[in-house]
Amino acid sequence: MTSNQTWILRKRPSGALASGDLELVTSELPELADGMVRVRTVYLSLDPTNRIWMSDAKGYMPPVAIGAGMRGGGVGVVEESRFIGIAPGAVVNTGLATWALYNDLPGEKLAVLPKLPGVPLTAFMGPLGVTGMTAYFGLLDIGQPKAGETVVVSRRRRRSSARWSVRSPRSTAAGW
Repeated sequence: MTSNQTWILRKRPSGALASGDLELVTSELPELADGMVRVRTVYLSLDPTNRIWMSDAKGYMPPVAIGAGMRGGGVGVVEESRFIGIAPGAVVNTGLATWALYNDLPGEKLAVLPKLPGVPLTAFMGPLGVTGMTAYFGLLDIGQPKAGETVVVSRRRRRSSARWSVRSPRSTAAGW
């Protein structure tokens, strides 16, 4: 059997994260079920929303339960597949998975990433991922700027926004 390592939320942080809020737990992976794909995490997204999910504050998603694996987006390599259409070695976007070395995920929910010469995998965590899509469609479909208008990109005080880093250059490149 293969060993896995998962970051488990042990308690709700009060203020900054502290020792004991999360615990790295080693466990054995079960046999892979039909329709599932075992993905080895290569890149894990750490976003401000991760901190919100650790709290018991109401949000757009429920908090991570105490004793559960911390959730986050990622990019990984398929190590084993029991889903037709996704072969071992494929690189996939995991969607929201668990902060773990391996995740067993439903094959129909995975997106196989294209091999783009000169484009690093990290681009699928930013401009070519959810962050980029949020910036692109937020600016063009919701904002609908017109030629000659000024685009003002705001960000939360003292916090950098991944979407800001994509939206600002995109609006400049479009001539707004």
